[in-house]
Amino acid sequence: MRNLLLLTSLLFSCGPAHAQDFQSWNEVDLVATLRKVDLLVPLLARTDNSLPNPQLAATGMTADMPLRWHVTLTGGYLFAVLPQKSLAVHLPLVAATSSFRLGRTTLAERNRLERLFNYPKAPVRYRNRFLVDEALGANHRWHLFADEVFFDLTAGAWRQNRLQAGGGIWLQPRLLLDVYYLRRNASGVAVPVNVVGTNLRISLTPANHGR
Repeated sequence: MRNLLLLTSLLFSCGPAHAQDFQSWNEVDLVATLRKVDLLVPLLARTDNSLPNPQLAATGMTADMPLRWHVTLTGGYLFAVLPQKSLAVHLPLVAATSSFRLGRTTLAERNRLERLFNYPKAPVRYRNRFLVDEALGANHRWHLFADEVFFDLTAGAWRQNRLQAGGGIWLQPRLLLDVYYLRRNASGVAVPVNVVGTNLRISLTPANHGR
């Protein structure tokens, strides 16, 4: 599995960023719906034009189950390789997302717990993300705003936050491409990290543009 992730990350890294402090985060998501459960298999890679690459390659699976009152419960497992640190991290996770729609605009808040096994001290992290998302016509969508905060519950400390904005387009009924800019601020790091990212979502079941 590790060799497959490294090969995938090298394919993703063909288009390096040009600014000195930019990283490239690229992801392909395979999604399918089984009864009322949404399954997702991510394939992702992160590269940095000023450092040895890849910085990270990961895959796994998550399952979303809708509940009452516009709440979605998520459970999953991710496997990440950090070649520059010689780490292979196992990450089980659980999350709950509440959402509210007003016309074409969706407001959502996700609360997520995860543990990083095989990472130094195996920390338990809490992540809180707030998202404002708007559909622009039948084929376009726009991330007006997203902000995610990371807390290390094991150490009792704030670790990072990520501000994100971007947009997407349905290339085909089952193919959605998102492009975004993200700015990451982390504790103990003097220079924030700027990220240009892509997310290609491939649906294996009939498309639902109301995502």
